[in-house]
Amino acid sequence: MSEKLCLLHANCQGEELETLLTASRAFSSVYRIVRRINYTRDPILPEDLERCALFLYQHLDAHWGELASEALMRRLPGTARRLRIPNMFFRGYWPFWTSSGPINFGDGILNRLLDEGAPKEVILAVYLHGKVKDFGDLQAAVDGSLASAEADDPERNFGLGERIREHWKTRMLFHTVNHPGAELLMHTADIVLRRLGFPPLSGDERAGVCRRGLFPSYADFDLPVHPATAAFHGLTFAGPGTRFCVFGRKMTFEQYVSRYIDCRLAGLEDGFLGYLQLV
Repeated sequence: MSEKLCLLHANCQGEELETLLTASRAFSSVYRIVRRINYTRDPILPEDLERCALFLYQHLDAHWGELASEALMRRLPGTARRLRIPNMFFRGYWPFWTSSGPINFGDGILNRLLDEGAPKEVILAVYLHGKVKDFGDLQAAVDGSLASAEADDPERNFGLGERIREHWKTRMLFHTVNHPGAELLMHTADIVLRRLGFPPLSGDERAGVCRRGLFPSYADFDLPVHPATAAFHGLTFAGPGTRFCVFGRKMTFEQYVSRYIDCRLAGLEDGFLGYLQLV
């Protein structure tokens, strides 16, 4: 067993980073990862803090109390290395995404129309064929996400904001607003390795991760992109007939929206992701 303990305190993105880091023979010869999910408030054992040699974390501010990043770092040994990892989040493809409401990966426009009691055929007509840019500021969703990405990397270790800014229109960098794809996760893992003095993942190490089917664990759900949003931004990978991977099946944005509406009208909001896998 590796001698040094690495404490990884992150959201669901930490699972993928753990997979990638442990695939590095250089890293795993030195460190053993103990991963704790931050947003579910997984408890951290005092002995893990006492033995921690490397603390990898996505920043939590003071309102998280004893799990706040600064509070945890005050309990680490003075010799422990610390490295802040960006929290990868992007609304540019989905400007109407909302965390409020009764459904996972909610759409604020669809929720509003449904809450107003509009019939399905009216909702489809308005949302699919109306002027989407009149529903909200599409560019603001991009600009806000890029600003947040840069603010979450205060020492400019990772350069994710610049990478997203350069490539987001030509390839789909995120599966959902908070689920980055393989490109960004591998980039982040390589930066962590370099900052620790290790080589980046080799081709064989990357291939091994993919071959074992461990990465990324949520790649079977791409949140479909509205064709009008794609047209507004000039996305090269999305359009009116684009079919996205939704739990093993190919689905257009229109088909996805139809299921979203049906699920809400049936009162099955709490099981939306399961509903998508069945219908």
